[in-house]
Amino acid sequence: MSAAELLTGALQDRGRAVTVGSRTFGKGSVQMPSALPDGSVAELTVGHYRTPAGHAVDGRGITPDLAAGERAEERARTVLSGLGGARSAKMTALWQRDS
Repeated sequence: MSAAELLTGALQDRGRAVTVGSRTFGKGSVQMPSALPDGSVAELTVGHYRTPAGHAVDGRGITPDLAAGERAEERARTVLSGLGGARSAKMTALWQRDS
């Protein structure tokens, strides 16, 4: 599991952000390599990652709230503009600067 998947899953579970992007890969297992007598290596699955709410990621990935595609940035700006306050103004300024 990547740090991005971990963070995205936590943000979604806690309702703390609107996520934008594409579905993640979904490698949610932990392997422990073990050397064998013939020099080869066997990997034993010893755990599975889950989001804070207990959702499994392995083989499924995490699906964003808004799929990145045509008009994704415009849709994200619309959502963020509804949040109001200094944070929204700061985000708008950053987008304008980077555009």
